[in-house]
Amino acid sequence: MEQTDYNTMDDLSLLELCVWREARNQSPEAMFAVACSIRNRVQGPSWWGHDWQTVILKPWQYSSFNKDDPNEVKWPDDFDPAFQRVCEQCELVMNGEPDSTDGATNYYDTSISFPKGWGSENLWTNTLNVGAFRFWKQKPQGVNDAP
Repeated sequence: MEQTDYNTMDDLSLLELCVWREARNQSPEAMFAVACSIRNRVQGPSWWGHDWQTVILKPWQYSSFNKDDPNEVKWPDDFDPAFQRVCEQCELVMNGEPDSTDGATNYYDTSISFPKGWGSENLWTNTLNVGAFRFWKQKPQGVNDAP
């Protein structure tokens, strides 16, 4: 993949770049789940954005696009086996393959604890654990677990 301005990239290429930056060291199942969680944001009514570009490029949502993140300057080589796996998984997601995350819109790497910026963990449902990633969706308002 050639380095280019994000705003000129088509939806699939931008998704592939995002998933490669976020999950290139994970299994195809984790790559697929990351792509599904992005699709869930695109398809759901949310403050994240209204299409692939606005969702992926929304500030502070995908760390690999943050200016201070070391991954922000990395671009995959077309022959990188991890990039080829990412492309296969993203193609499946773009073609409508069923969501493996049960509607998750968020995930984090287990190298960190539950993100404080999301609010109370009681407001979220853990929908999938795959590789180093934990996937979450917000509970409907008024539905909380006991503390």
